[in-house]
Amino acid sequence: MRNLLFCFCLIVLGVASAQTYRIAGPAEPLPHEATAMQELRDYLGRRINGDLVIGGQKNIVFQVGDTELAKANNLLSTQLPEEQWHIKSFGNQVLLNGGGTRGALYAVYHFLEDFCDIHWWSEFEDYVPTPSALELPALNKSGKPAFLYRDIYRTNYPADKVQFAVRVRLNRSGDVPIPAAYGGSFNYGPPYHCHTFDRYVPAAQYLDSNPEFFSLVGGQRVGGQTKGQLCLTNEALKPIFLNSLLEYIRQGEEKAKAEGVPAPRIYDVSQNDNRKYCECDKCMAFVEKHEHSGLYLTFINWLAGEVAKTHPQIYISTLAYHYSEPPPKGGIRAASNVIVKLTDTLTNQAASILEEENKVFKEFVEQWKNYADHLFIWDYAITFTRGLTGFPFASEFYYGDLYRHYRANNVSGVFWEHERPHMADMYELKIFLETKLFEDPDQDVNALINLFMDRYYGAAGPHILAYRRLVDDARKRNNGVVRWFPNIGSFQFLADEDVAAAQAIFDKAEAAVRNDALLFSRVRRARNGLDRLTTRRQGAELCYRAKDGTVKDIKSILDSRSAAQRLQESWPAWVERYAAAGKGAMDAVNAELIRSTTPTLPLGSMPEAFVGRSFYDFNAGFFENHSTKAISLVADPESSCGHAFRTSVKESHYYNLPFAIGFYDQGARKTLVSKTFEKPQPKQGYNWYELGKVTIPRDGYVYTSRAWTTKLQTGLPQLIGNTYDIWVSAKLSGPQFYPGTEGPEYIWIDRILLVEP
Repeated sequence: MRNLLFCFCLIVLGVASAQTYRIAGPAEPLPHEATAMQELRDYLGRRINGDLVIGGQKNIVFQVGDTELAKANNLLSTQLPEEQWHIKSFGNQVLLNGGGTRGALYAVYHFLEDFCDIHWWSEFEDYVPTPSALELPALNKSGKPAFLYRDIYRTNYPADKVQFAVRVRLNRSGDVPIPAAYGGSFNYGPPYHCHTFDRYVPAAQYLDSNPEFFSLVGGQRVGGQTKGQLCLTNEALKPIFLNSLLEYIRQGEEKAKAEGVPAPRIYDVSQNDNRKYCECDKCMAFVEKHEHSGLYLTFINWLAGEVAKTHPQIYISTLAYHYSEPPPKGGIRAASNVIVKLTDTLTNQAASILEEENKVFKEFVEQWKNYADHLFIWDYAITFTRGLTGFPFASEFYYGDLYRHYRANNVSGVFWEHERPHMADMYELKIFLETKLFEDPDQDVNALINLFMDRYYGAAGPHILAYRRLVDDARKRNNGVVRWFPNIGSFQFLADEDVAAAQAIFDKAEAAVRNDALLFSRVRRARNGLDRLTTRRQGAELCYRAKDGTVKDIKSILDSRSAAQRLQESWPAWVERYAAAGKGAMDAVNAELIRSTTPTLPLGSMPEAFVGRSFYDFNAGFFENHSTKAISLVADPESSCGHAFRTSVKESHYYNLPFAIGFYDQGARKTLVSKTFEKPQPKQGYNWYELGKVTIPRDGYVYTSRAWTTKLQTGLPQLIGNTYDIWVSAKLSGPQFYPGTEGPEYIWIDRILLVEP
């Protein structure tokens, strides 16, 4: 047994006071105990200035970890349930300890948070009150997280690796392992925690030699992470898969031993990340009787049974994803050493799970508890549609309903996907609630929100809360639906009048903290999603030309230019802060900023080819630039509008001939119509290229090259559901397009027309 002698660290606090407190731990603290003591030392050093009095006692001694005090009171880490934590005062002695390798850390963090009013908002920001004396009652508090597995996939780890995750009591930090110094991870073994079929039996290795191992789709055997699955009724596949799994288990145990952390106890076996499935007669017959989930569980149960013969401590996890989300039929259920992770691809994120809109997923959760002893959830706090991530929806008010429903139905773990923090809607608030409710779903969500608003936004807090209430009220009033892949129409529940009212609230919020640079920057970040939505509704420049040639400018009540200016001023700093967003993310943000700040361009003259027709006339001020290296908005005297998007052909072979235009439906994820032109029209200069008729979906765009880097988004209320003949005005210049000419090669796009039938 470890030596439980104390090592003391003396810290002198206060200026006028000679009061001291001490932090003690084992003479030879384990890595997590040393971290717990250091965290307590650092944060109390920032919090206390004067006397620290607990239960009327001074000269406080904090005893962290497995000390003699813990031993005397049967509160050693080995005597307590994993992750249970205890804060208890014995006179001037305060014990901070807990079960396993994370309990002592959690005791320290709960003391700092619950009694010292210290909070962690992100890797970059915390809240520590102004240093002062502190008097507390006698302490006797304990707890244990309500969920066994708590994980948020954030994609912004390099700032602190894992400190933030541990401080808010996550026991897994996405793809970044938690080291022994921070208590280790509730971790998966290799090869990965999800979508692993192709890692065990790679199509690149086996498809040519053993096509029968892979899914039959459309009459062909296909595999791979994005194209196919495995044929799970093929008996010859089983030993190949099992041997691969056992090898990964060996590697996982070997790596854990080398790193001094517990060996992984969970290995994932789950379908590739696509909607394909095997259509062979044998698989389809099984699915008809038992559902797709029944087919998957039959295969995985066999694997789990074989693994249990040599590794009885190991669990196999799998996904219920897309077509395998409905529970199995015909008496099939998960084996006792199988974990089912049910994905939430169906819900309206802006609404409560208890609302009728979310009935299907709500009932899946209720049903799956009868088919699996161990049920996890894969949930989404992000919208994935490019350009729409971070648009506002007030999901935070319904987190309590969600967590309580999970707990009531025997869910023991939750994985949140909540990446893209540089653009996410109210990211810090939602992370705060997600982590808080992991520990105790019965907490008052409104009280937590109020606490966050006060500590994070200061005097602007009431205004930010009023804005979020407005967003939620509009969603309920207008039946808003925001799923994980929304379209621009999904945010029409916020009418222009709602957006304008929300902007007025933010004007007050900014005024309340204008003299505090930190709080002002946070208010601007909270406003980011609203400003981005505002700039996407640049209705002031939308031009409709009637058959008689009259021009109607469709005006908007929204001030998109001010919104764009705020984005330009404030957004880049937050993108840089979340540095792991990477260059690709920064390029996407820059493209959006360029689009939002495009000046209002003059209307072009009436095209002769369309005299007597009625149409919507979009000039380059409406286009999106998705390659700032290749594309520029330039003045062009040859353009009837005076400006064009000019693409430098040398930047990508996709700009070479053939010239291509098309229309893509983002909601349906398919191209509705496309045309290629092997050579430009005979006359040099601007020419009209006809794309064809399109019925405008809620979320779609016109693209104007094979690189798809110049786009016109068409998800405007005036257009959706109507059919138009789409024409693109383009000029192709340079010797590739017109042999014998000189100069650089460019593609110029200045106008796109949506012509009524």
